[in-house]
Amino acid sequence: MSIPRILASTGPLFSRPVDWAMGVIAEAGYDGVELMVTQDPATQQAGPVESAAEREGVAIPVVHGPFLLLTRRVYGTDLVAKARRSLELAGALGADVMIVHPPFRWQNDFHEWLLSAGDDEAAEHGVVIGVENLYPVKVVGRPVRFHRYTEPDHLHPFQHVVLDTSHFGVAGVDINAAWAQLADAAVHLHVSDYRGQGRDSHAPLGHGLLPLGRFLHQVGRLDEAPSITLELDCRRYLDDRPALVGYLQQERLKCIELLEGGDIEDVLGRPDEVVVAPGAGEDDADQPTVGV
Repeated sequence: MSIPRILASTGPLFSRPVDWAMGVIAEAGYDGVELMVTQDPATQQAGPVESAAEREGVAIPVVHGPFLLLTRRVYGTDLVAKARRSLELAGALGADVMIVHPPFRWQNDFHEWLLSAGDDEAAEHGVVIGVENLYPVKVVGRPVRFHRYTEPDHLHPFQHVVLDTSHFGVAGVDINAAWAQLADAAVHLHVSDYRGQGRDSHAPLGHGLLPLGRFLHQVGRLDEAPSITLELDCRRYLDDRPALVGYLQQERLKCIELLEGGDIEDVLGRPDEVVVAPGAGEDDADQPTVGV
């Protein structure tokens, strides 16, 4: 057993300069960063990204293309062209994986490209495309599946997938059942907790409802486990760098302990199987952080 690379995403830190985000992640002891391509031009071209990574001493094994609502115009609005630009960037940075979000159900051209030419084009850049699971969106209180890939079965056609635990939580999918189905195709994981009530929480480990202990125990038993990004909501700490570094350190250490088979309740501060109680899903005002 070997512990996989544990990364932190620059995405939750997008309101700060990318070199600042990389410095925080490096100080917190991560093995590298997952670069989120955003509206910031410094994230969109290899030169500025490489310069920032070199200054801060971090690797960039994973690039997340600009497929969020906030980045819908970055690299243009054509999704195939957007994916190709993202592959070029990932290849130039020496990344292993470029992550895409699923197309909406009416976006047939991108869906067909992912199923046909996408993998071959990615290989030309020395990269693989990791297709990430999304979740239904509530409309007038009812979940509506706008994205094509929200269930494990939807990801079966793809050679390389990225499993997001919080997204599966919103979709009502058992993360351990999803892992059993998709482990062989998983090239990367987004790990965070889910607080409930249909909101994509990206909460710290143990501050939600997901059975992350058993999930990470299984991942840790693999001889070659996929890399992991702890994709965490960091808004509470953005104006307090030492607290932010401590928070990220703490979550990294939790993840390592669980990958090594540590006692779940000791690490998470709760049982792995959570009984939903009154107040579950409310924001946790008392996230502990490690002193630095």
